[in-house]
Amino acid sequence: MPNRPDPWHWAYSHRSVLNALGENRLRNALRYGRLVQPWRGVIVPRERMGDPKTMAAAALIAIGSGAVLSGFTAAAMYGCMAADTRRVCVTVPHARLPRSRPGLLVRHAAFGPEDVVELDELPVLAPELVFTELLCTGPRHTALACADQLMRSLPEDLRPAFREQLRGRLGKRGDRRGVTGALAMVDLITERARTAEESALRLLVVDNGFPLPEVQYEIPDLDGCVPLAWPELRIALGYREPGRHPPEAARELSRDRALTDLGWVGVWAGPADLQTPTALVARLRAAFRRRGWAQVGPRPAQGRVRRSLT
Repeated sequence: MPNRPDPWHWAYSHRSVLNALGENRLRNALRYGRLVQPWRGVIVPRERMGDPKTMAAAALIAIGSGAVLSGFTAAAMYGCMAADTRRVCVTVPHARLPRSRPGLLVRHAAFGPEDVVELDELPVLAPELVFTELLCTGPRHTALACADQLMRSLPEDLRPAFREQLRGRLGKRGDRRGVTGALAMVDLITERARTAEESALRLLVVDNGFPLPEVQYEIPDLDGCVPLAWPELRIALGYREPGRHPPEAARELSRDRALTDLGWVGVWAGPADLQTPTALVARLRAAFRRRGWAQVGPRPAQGRVRRSLT
């Protein structure tokens, strides 16, 4: 984008605001909080500080020409609600010198015009580049959740091609750190995951040596699907938030009873289990042993995925 607008999604260059208000009025607006300077060279109205597009535009103004949105900021632009947007991520060519600062992560990489797309007038790295980086360097559960969400947003006929693009980019990646694990995660990406928590659970069970579960498995005679399942063993795994409303809790209790009546074992995780999974893993291992499956061992080597029960 050779000529960037000013203002840009309610982010202004310092110079344009100074020209419009003058030095004294600008100083007072900053002093009394009507305007905020998140980074040097850029001004944002206080009420827009929480807006992802405003902050993305502000970061691009602050960094200057050649910068594009990347990382979880780019993932959010592609509609991934699981993306961590607490700081803005941008990428600049290797020849550029800007460095990271509070709330703004700057990466340096080689990319060309063909690697950049424009979304809502904002330059964004192409999705295969964004997710190649995230799968290697981002928090793994968040990266997988975002990849699941992106895969779900793609037309069905484009999903295999996107998966192959990721494999190809990872195979050519110069920095090999995290590539083995990222390639294994590419095989885990699915459009069937409905929530970020389900994505995190799927990664958690595979990391702890369990077979890869079915996603959104439909059990005959049960109302709806179970989030994760091992049909051969009749074990279901799901996530539930605490503090549910009584009607919802009653429906879940009734469904749990129906699941048990059908001969299934249900294991349910909560927020604490995603933070410290020891107790959840123990409950799940106990369920597997009850089914006569004693081959669930310690966490497999990095990148290895046990794909089936056979």
